[in-house]
Amino acid sequence: MAQAVIVSLIVLAATGYAGWQLMPTGMRRWLVGRLAVVAPPCRAWLARLEANTGSSGCSTCKGCADGQAPASPRPIKVNVYRRG
Repeated sequence: MAQAVIVSLIVLAATGYAGWQLMPTGMRRWLVGRLAVVAPPCRAWLARLEANTGSSGCSTCKGCADGQAPASPRPIKVNVYRRG
């Protein structure tokens, strides 16, 4: 019984995360605004969530400054050796 509950929570969390990542920006902002009304104690978390709505959650590396993607990295040379 406990395993089923734990698995259900993991699946629910994964579904919510996938839904959040695939959701359009406008709908994310609307949802965060609604959650701020319903759950006032979580305002700091919701403010951080709203600040990251435009970037799909990828703002942690600071790689895209001012909306521009970082320069492409140098190509890596890979040597492949065949065994005799």
